[in-house]
Amino acid sequence: MVETHIVYPTNKYNRPAVPDAIKLHDLDLFSAPIQIVNHRFFHPSDRSISEIVEKLISSLAEALELYPPVAGVVHTLDNGDICIITKPEDDQGTPLLVDIKDTSYTTDSEDLSPRVGLILSPDASTFAAKITQFSCGTICVASSIHHQVTDLRGFLDFLEVWAQIARGEPIDLSKIPNDWSRNPGQYFSGLLNESTVPPVPMPFDLLDEPATEPPAFLMQPSKITDWSISKDSMERMKKAFSPTDSKDLWISSGDALATLLCGAVTRARESANVPRLEGRSPLNLDTEKLAMAADGRDRAPKGDMSGKYYGNFNNLPGVNVSRSDLLSLTNESASRVAVAIRRALNDQLTPLAIAKRIAFYESPEVNTPPGRIVFTADVILTNWCRFDLQGPKLDFGWGKAFLATSGGGSIYPPGYSIMTQNKETGETSIMLTIEEAALEALKADELMNKYATLVPKL
Repeated sequence: MVETHIVYPTNKYNRPAVPDAIKLHDLDLFSAPIQIVNHRFFHPSDRSISEIVEKLISSLAEALELYPPVAGVVHTLDNGDICIITKPEDDQGTPLLVDIKDTSYTTDSEDLSPRVGLILSPDASTFAAKITQFSCGTICVASSIHHQVTDLRGFLDFLEVWAQIARGEPIDLSKIPNDWSRNPGQYFSGLLNESTVPPVPMPFDLLDEPATEPPAFLMQPSKITDWSISKDSMERMKKAFSPTDSKDLWISSGDALATLLCGAVTRARESANVPRLEGRSPLNLDTEKLAMAADGRDRAPKGDMSGKYYGNFNNLPGVNVSRSDLLSLTNESASRVAVAIRRALNDQLTPLAIAKRIAFYESPEVNTPPGRIVFTADVILTNWCRFDLQGPKLDFGWGKAFLATSGGGSIYPPGYSIMTQNKETGETSIMLTIEEAALEALKADELMNKYATLVPKL
């Protein structure tokens, strides 16, 4: 039987007052009200499960006080503004579920999450957690956060503070934001001279009328595949995909990995004759569009945004890549794709480019009426490899996690990937989706199987 505890913020730290309603920025709203999920698995503790639950509840209450948006609820006001409501009298509490199982741990699964599915219901709590103890003693701490409230960086900032309090360590309040307003442009001020609206950035489009539903291809059912790449294999792949011309650009391991995944998806779709529905690149173009999540906080010119801005600051760079190169299996073609990705990231993540992107989002001409900014891509990549999801900062007090995942979810759009990395072993785990018709072609892809190992479903 699952127990549900409702957790409310403490009143311990005497923090500055927070507005009753925090209006969300368009960077928060270009995606649907989906959740970000993190599952972490821990070896058995010498503490009783009741002690563990009590400590996690009390420390969560303190963390919620320090991060008021996480204790709030996303709500649409009568005037149409979408805000985080933080008024104490409207606080519905944060659910923390506890499940004691009579079966041993075997693998990650979606039912370990505090809430299932990708889309959150209106007025759902911003945060939810679930503690599961298996009969073997293994403990799973699963967390879910409303993506319109923050991105992965903000999610981890909150989880790290929760874990720090649970360990009994003092909190440096100077590292907690004081200003919860959504004003990212303040960190990139003075970079733009012109008052004209910047052009539409990749991979976005500006519609004449607000979108009424997502592009058709994003709504198609998909199949999930899981892969792993060893540290040695990643190094071999990066070397094989690196340009041989010394005048050309250096590429990162992430560029090489993006090249591998995008090529595999493109080849599998081509082999299975997957229809090009709305949102995909049309056949009469000779390119495929790639979109890549990228946190822009570290790009602020004064270096004063990280740890201070709470919200979504995923700049989502995009690039059109040669379809023929993606369909090819040669290293030369892969190198051209990797270099195109690296150039796009270099160009679109400069402080000036980010300032233009913010100005585009904040322009009244763009936002009147709201809902006209949409993004489309053939492949969407989310690379979490820079974050140590099993590290000491996320230890609740009985040791580091032996496994961390993106949640074992079962509903994702086709052509979507989440990548994580074990920092101790260097092994990279990949969740990659594909249309059902192209599943077998993806599993059999020559380059994927050369560098990655398909993880069988249990």
